[in-house]
Amino acid sequence: MLILSLISDIKTYKIKNNIVYPFILAGLITNIYLDGLDGLMYSVKGIIIPIILLIVLFILRMLGAGDIKLFSAIGSIMGFEFTMYSIMYSFLAGGAIALLLIIFRKNGIKRLVYLFQYIKSCFLIKSILPYTSFEDKSDGAKFRFAFAVVGGVGINLYLILNT
Repeated sequence: MLILSLISDIKTYKIKNNIVYPFILAGLITNIYLDGLDGLMYSVKGIIIPIILLIVLFILRMLGAGDIKLFSAIGSIMGFEFTMYSIMYSFLAGGAIALLLIIFRKNGIKRLVYLFQYIKSCFLIKSILPYTSFEDKSDGAKFRFAFAVVGGVGINLYLILNT
């Protein structure tokens, strides 16, 4: 699922529903089969909690809906706790990727100016604005977050398997 999502994100800047929905369903069916009602709750918490936690980032246009659905698919299969750690490690990986891109693209000052203008605009109009437009791929600020999700899940699995 992660590889398919990454390929989709690379090609289209979107993680397609036809990739994540079958895995959400597979997680539900598998966990219900293995643990009955407890398995259902295990998957449902894993699906819903990422949506609740990450919806603000979607509203601000800082995270795409496909990324959130990908975390929900992970949650459906692996449960709430695994998914929360994966989200945390994914954001750390995303921060590292963003820092490397800023260094490589040499646009750190431009990005800071944009951030401060965004914050200033929000205060002036007393409303939270979308941070960026997903449609504008040329502003030097975006990267495919599926890379960070793959990294975050990988870190999480590594730590689980080596503790």
